[in-house]
Amino acid sequence: MAPKRNTAPTMKDVAAEAGVALGTVSKVYNNLPVRDEYREKVLAAAHKLGYSVNRYARSFKTNRTNTVALIWPTLRNPFFAYLSDAMIEELTRRDYRAIVSITNYDGQAEQRCLDMVRQNRVDGVIALTYNPDLEVAPDLPFVSIDRHFRAGVPCVASDNFGGGQLAAGRPKTAGTGLSKAALFASGFGYCRRARQTLGRL
Repeated sequence: MAPKRNTAPTMKDVAAEAGVALGTVSKVYNNLPVRDEYREKVLAAAHKLGYSVNRYARSFKTNRTNTVALIWPTLRNPFFAYLSDAMIEELTRRDYRAIVSITNYDGQAEQRCLDMVRQNRVDGVIALTYNPDLEVAPDLPFVSIDRHFRAGVPCVASDNFGGGQLAAGRPKTAGTGLSKAALFASGFGYCRRARQTLGRL
């Protein structure tokens, strides 16, 4: 029977409503193995009572917030917009939330963003940084995207140079007789490096 009170329902209330032990409710919400029939009873009782996990209270107990910070230079570039969308979808599937911060290619803004998300006790940071002096606390999980930040920091990047060589070289290998290549790029730096690369193909 639903508790007749003004306070939010607790795990004890859910356990009483479902007719199961408190430990069973805890297992359900911590994704631990439990019989399907018990899981269904717990979820049904939680829905009836309007129970939801207090993430903030849990974070103090487990020292985890299930939150990951994404720090990008901009979202105007479709690359970062699509990357954010894909990452947030995967984080949500794994019961994580995301905080997205934009730095506008400002190294000092990157440091402020990093300090801010650390104060919010995120579980980790995924970032594309242009600041070689960025101070990352050694106990903060940090993954760099598309930039080799420093030794000891995991980096996920694509081989753009190799990909360009492969794209330009394959038609020749296939015998199509391609002798010219078209280049579409944005930004002076990208265009200059791309022209140099094409000149070596």
